[in-house]
Amino acid sequence: MTHIPETYSGGPDPLLPGSEYGEAKRAAEHLSVNYSRANEFEATIARCFTFCGPHLPLALNFAIGNFIADALAKRPISVQGDGTTYRSYLYTADLAVWLWALLVRGKNERAYNVGSDEEVTIATLAQTVANVAGSPQGIQITQQPKPGAAPLRYVPSVERARSELGLEPLIKLKEGIRRTLDWLC
Repeated sequence: MTHIPETYSGGPDPLLPGSEYGEAKRAAEHLSVNYSRANEFEATIARCFTFCGPHLPLALNFAIGNFIADALAKRPISVQGDGTTYRSYLYTADLAVWLWALLVRGKNERAYNVGSDEEVTIATLAQTVANVAGSPQGIQITQQPKPGAAPLRYVPSVERARSELGLEPLIKLKEGIRRTLDWLC
């Protein structure tokens, strides 16, 4: 699966360490919809993926924030892994538009993926940050890819938001990185 649709019912193994975040989100959706039914109000679910823009945390475990922090500190951009994982990033101005659209026009008891479907590997993301920031130190990848291993993916399908609400990611990744850097400097 290259893009995760809203209809995907799989999830993390609840018995594995580290699955609590995903399981908590699933439980929150379940409880929200059930509470809305019992109390006769509408519940529209926003499944938020990954973002960049003003107020992006630079010291937490978010690849794009870590890469921007490295570039601003004039350090080589360090990829903690093999760089083959796929992610996508929605700029925060688009995020605001999408959340308002869900609030106003989203259907009751319906989940919508909120994010970009433009996938990028972490290695490419690091190189893009280096290029946009003008970082002469380049990037360092700490691990080698495992032969035969399929890359991990965390990229949403946004077809539901596109078809039902007319939403599109408008600000491309490179421009979002540039705007984030401008805001931080």
